Amino acid sequence: MKRPILNPMSLTDAMNEILSGKPSVSVTMSVGQWDCFLQASYNQGHKLIEVDENEMPIRAYRKKTG
Repeated sequence: MKRPILNPMSLTDAMNEILSGKPSVSVTMSVGQWDCFLQASYNQGHKLIEVDENEMPIRAYRKKTG
């Protein structure tokens, strides 16, 4: 499955949303990883957090809505 061009969002904003305690869905992924689960999560508007080999967040993505 080919990874589409993803809409980046601020990693700071993504992490602040996670730490705020407000209910949300965030899915982690490895660099370059893509599969049906990630595609479905992205299409639903959930945050995708890309992590490096040390499992540190390096990028965040969310599909534009509206």
